[in-house]
Amino acid sequence: MARVTRERAPAFTLAELERLVDGVLPQYQLLHWPPDQQVSAHQKKGIWRAIAKDVQTLGFYGRRSTHCRKRWDDLRRWAWKTAEGQLVMASQ
Repeated sequence: MARVTRERAPAFTLAELERLVDGVLPQYQLLHWPPDQQVSAHQKKGIWRAIAKDVQTLGFYGRRSTHCRKRWDDLRRWAWKTAEGQLVMASQ
C-alpha cells in the first residue's frame, strides 16, 4: 500500500494573524462566553467560516475555518502561558 504524504500548510503570515485577530475580537463573546446567550455550535461554525473567508482574501494560502480556529487557540494558549510566567517572575 502506498504511503500518502501531505505537505504542511505554511505558517500564518503577520498579515494573516492581524486579519485573524481583527475578525475574532468583535465576535469574542459569542465564541467564548455564551452563558447569557444561546449560541449554537452551528452558529459558531458560521462565525469561524466568515473569519476564515476574510483571512483567505489576503491570498497567501487557502485557510479553512479549522486552521483559523486552531491558530487562534494556539495564540490564546501562548498569551496565557506568557502572562502566567510574568506573574510568577514578578512575585519572586
